[in-house]
Amino acid sequence: MEVKALKEACVLHSPLTNMPYVECEQKDFNDQVRLYEVKTEAEEALKELEKQGIRVTVQELKTVEVRLPVNAKQPEGEKKNLYLNQVRQLLSTLPYMGVNAVGYKPKGKKLQTVELAGLLPEELQKKVNASSLYQPNLQLTGLYLMQEARRKKEYVDMKQLHAMDEEFCSNLVKSRLFLGVVPPEGQEEEQKFDLTKCQIPYIKHQNGDRFLPVFTDIWEFQKYIQGKKNLRPIQVPFPEIGRFWVKDAKAYMINPMGFSLPVTKEMIPKMLDRFGVKENPS
Repeated sequence: MEVKALKEACVLHSPLTNMPYVECEQKDFNDQVRLYEVKTEAEEALKELEKQGIRVTVQELKTVEVRLPVNAKQPEGEKKNLYLNQVRQLLSTLPYMGVNAVGYKPKGKKLQTVELAGLLPEELQKKVNASSLYQPNLQLTGLYLMQEARRKKEYVDMKQLHAMDEEFCSNLVKSRLFLGVVPPEGQEEEQKFDLTKCQIPYIKHQNGDRFLPVFTDIWEFQKYIQGKKNLRPIQVPFPEIGRFWVKDAKAYMINPMGFSLPVTKEMIPKMLDRFGVKENPS
């Protein structure tokens, strides 16, 4: 398979979601990202999308050499050289995003849709689908929603935006979101700890606004906690998320390292009522 053999390529990336640009291809309605063998053709595609009010950037993927410790428990010990193929790394993240295909353009040829089923181990897709730690439909509908909502205003299709919002919110009210907490002193290594005594961190925007970070899946949570060793994940059903709050926060922020979608506390009961989901008291 040509895509699996790539040692370098370019992917279209969305600055509107901090994630690869996702689109629904019109033949079989696969949800796909676009991958290009050569950078110049990716840049041509970027210009065509800009004409539609869609902002993307071209991100180069390469095979890079990294030095890692031979023994993970001895990070300062003997090192070994490994080669990281960023194309394969990208492909392996797509199931977590709800993406099921790649729109691949070889040099000088037409864009062709290649389904992930032929590129990735079947076990990976089964793992994602079977695990409560991942919610690919919620992630995917959030990406589509924010790509459309953040387009240039004159290009936004309000009917389509409303439909995307409806689908995302329908998934959200049925979801279980991840929240990061700092366990009470002395309970850092415990499997169970008293949630009422936990600290809940917040994100402070440059304008001073505070947001409470929440996550669609453990993958998004792990992207956020790099360097934050004391942060532990808990999974909370969406109707109960109002129990967790930070004083003076402006809103929850879903996937701050990804599509960064704010949801105010006041919006939660309205969404639950809209979709007939029973609200749990905060």
